Amino acid sequence: MSREALFEGQRGRLTALAYRMLGSWTDAEDVVQDVAVEWWVGADDVANPGGWLTRTTVRRAIDALRRRQRESSYVGPWLPEPVVVDRQPAAADLVEAGETLSTAFLMIAETLTPPQRAVVVLRSLGYRHDEIAGVLDITPAAARQHHARAVRTLDRHGAPTGNGAVDRAGDEAVTRSLLVAFLSAARDGDLDALVALLHDDVVAYNDGGGRRRAARNPLFGPAKVARFVIAVSGMSARRAARLVTVNGTPGAIVTLAGAVHVISIQVRDGRIHRIFDVSNPDKHGAVRGPVAPDPAAA
Repeated sequence: MSREALFEGQRGRLTALAYRMLGSWTDAEDVVQDVAVEWWVGADDVANPGGWLTRTTVRRAIDALRRRQRESSYVGPWLPEPVVVDRQPAAADLVEAGETLSTAFLMIAETLTPPQRAVVVLRSLGYRHDEIAGVLDITPAAARQHHARAVRTLDRHGAPTGNGAVDRAGDEAVTRSLLVAFLSAARDGDLDALVALLHDDVVAYNDGGGRRRAARNPLFGPAKVARFVIAVSGMSARRAARLVTVNGTPGAIVTLAGAVHVISIQVRDGRIHRIFDVSNPDKHGAVRGPVAPDPAAA
C-alpha cells in the first residue's frame, strides 16, 4: 500500500479524533492536514503508522487548543461546531457516535487542560493508560492523574465521560420525543407546555458568536428559558424545522427568518436539562444537507 493510500485510509479516524479534541470540525480538518504534511515529508520508516498518526494528531490538536486558549475573545457562550447528518444511524458514516462526541461533553471539555482532555478522549476510545502515556510522552501514573482530575471536573458539571453503560436506543427515543414536543410548543407559543418539558435546573446556551442575535449569557430556569424560546420563535412568521442527528444524538435544524439554528438537547429525569442552539454561521460548515421543512418537526 502506498504512503498516500495508507494515510487516506486513516484520515476519517484522525479527523474524528481531532474533532473530539477541538470541538471544531474545521479546525480538526486543518490539524489532520498538517499531520498529512508531516507524514508525507518526514515520517520515513515508521514501524507503526497508525500509532504514529494518532500520536501526531493528538499532539497537534493539543497545540491548537493551547493557541485557542491564548487567543480566545469569543462573544457569548461557546458551543462546539455541530456535526449534523440527516438521521441516525447515518451519523456512523461521518464519525463514530459516543459520549465524547456529544455537545454536552465538548462544551464542558473546554474547562479541562489540553492533556486532561486528550486522556479522557483516548480513554473513551479504548486506549489504556500505558498507551496514552506513549502518545503524550508522560508516565502512566501521570496519565491516570490527568484522567482522575478530568473526570472529577466533568462529573461536577454533569458531562458524560464515556465510561458508563447507557441504553442508547432508549435514551435517543426519549430525547427525540422531548425535542419534537419542544419544537411544537415553541412554534405554537405555548408557554405552559414548554415549561412542563423543562427540568427545574434547565440551562439554555445560545451561540451566535457575535454574528447572530443571541443571548450573551446562559439562561437559567424553566420560566426564563421558555419565555426566551417563545420570544425568539415568535419573531418570525417564516419557520421551518427538520429532525437530524447532531453529534450522534437527536437534534434539529431550525430556520427563523432565514437564520439557521442547529439545536440539540440533553435530558435528565425525563425532562430537558440543557438546550444547545448554534446559530453562528461560521460553525455551520459541518452541517450536511439542505435546510428544508420536515412534517415530523415543523
